[in-house]
Amino acid sequence: MKKFSLLASLATAVLLTAAPVALQLPVAGISAYAQEAKVSFSVFFKDLKPHGVWVKHAKYKYVFCPRVDADWRPYTNGHWIFIKDRGWYFDSDEPFAWAVYHYGRWVDDDRIGWCWVPGNHWAPAWVSWRRSKDHIGWAPLPPENDGFQINIKVTVGEPPERDWVFVPVRSFLEPDLRVTVIVADRDPEIFRRTEFVGPVVVQNNVVINNIIDIDFIQQQTNQQVTVVNAQTTTDPAKVTTDASAGTIQVFAPTVEEPKNDEAPPEAVEPEQAQQELGKPEAPADGQAAPAEGAAPAEGQAAPADGAAPAEGQAAPATECPEGQQLVDGKCVPAAAKPAEEQPAKPAAEQPAEQKPAEQKPAEGAAPADQNAAPAEQAPAAEPKKPADEPAKCPEDQELVDGKCVPVKAKEQPAEQPAAQQPAADQPAEAAPAEKAKPADEQAAPAEEAKPNDKQPPCPEGQQLVKGKCVPIEGEAAPAQ
Repeated sequence: MKKFSLLASLATAVLLTAAPVALQLPVAGISAYAQEAKVSFSVFFKDLKPHGVWVKHAKYKYVFCPRVDADWRPYTNGHWIFIKDRGWYFDSDEPFAWAVYHYGRWVDDDRIGWCWVPGNHWAPAWVSWRRSKDHIGWAPLPPENDGFQINIKVTVGEPPERDWVFVPVRSFLEPDLRVTVIVADRDPEIFRRTEFVGPVVVQNNVVINNIIDIDFIQQQTNQQVTVVNAQTTTDPAKVTTDASAGTIQVFAPTVEEPKNDEAPPEAVEPEQAQQELGKPEAPADGQAAPAEGAAPAEGQAAPADGAAPAEGQAAPATECPEGQQLVDGKCVPAAAKPAEEQPAKPAAEQPAEQKPAEQKPAEGAAPADQNAAPAEQAPAAEPKKPADEPAKCPEDQELVDGKCVPVKAKEQPAEQPAAQQPAADQPAEAAPAEKAKPADEQAAPAEEAKPNDKQPPCPEGQQLVKGKCVPIEGEAAPAQ
């Protein structure tokens, strides 16, 4: 009995050792693999981490965002291979291709870009198709439900226009589709010229991607499409992309459903993912207006005249309406401007009452820097009489045009006060223009009105004019 048990154990060990690691897809039929292998859902968390960022997502729990260029899109960096009984398989040498193009779905997030939502069912490619006579297009299928995609159903409608990419039919078999791919939102006319032909189909719990007929591709490209067999592996590192031998290795085991608490060990918030992936921050809908003190946007109306601009805003115009002045960037009434800020007017423009006392000596008084006349010779000037009141002249003088002038041919009394004989008024030959001036404008400066107190009286036949003895007009000058 012991000998029999030992032989049975040895036979079992030999059979287990001989079992293949990679299982070949059935040549005929699409029901299932000849023998299924299973892996844990956590294989995605562990093996994809070096190639992108796992991000916490409010709707899909966790999504994987690959580190790629800003213009990158899923299902563009690679080429199409036709697998027997499964249809068009997207083959790529990107390090994350083994998972993200054959499990789960894709979402284009406004903040973090294209990200992959994990799923547990394998497909040659989770895409929808459009076609015309000249172009073929495809787009990633969006998620079917919230959270991880743990079902195989395909019930979503047509993906939005911006998700589609196209190539000319003649270029469909190119080994690098990036050379000829056309993004729909950059050429909307192609999208309108093609028609939606549907997504992948599910038959007997198996996903088949043969909406684009192989015969149509062969006719349009004038190439024979190689139909390859696929073998499955549980090691992503053993995936092969060379179909020249007629057989490729694909990562296509059955992935177990995730546990309730199963999650990537280093998932980050979307804000941190934006920084790690170098994504620009988009303003949220309903963004608040700029804080107080921010400069107004270009084209914004300037503050009204007289209104105080907000701190940080450009100063208003430097010109104010008539009757106002600019004070600290504001137009205010002219009277409101502080006195110390008003520019001093030139002396010529100041009113007489604003001139300093030393600039306007009292009538009849000599300036301080000149020889002052004795007090008895310079009496204080009497208040000015109104223009309509006749002036009263001293003896030996007569009134001419409102002025007292010496009587011709009579000697000027020496004791006449200087204040009553303005030098400018004495000459009989004064110009008519001077006589026409008002009395208050014809007063000569005090220094000219006063004769020198030391000047002796003029001899007979002469009169005193501007401190000098000159012959009386009409008489010959006596010999000196």
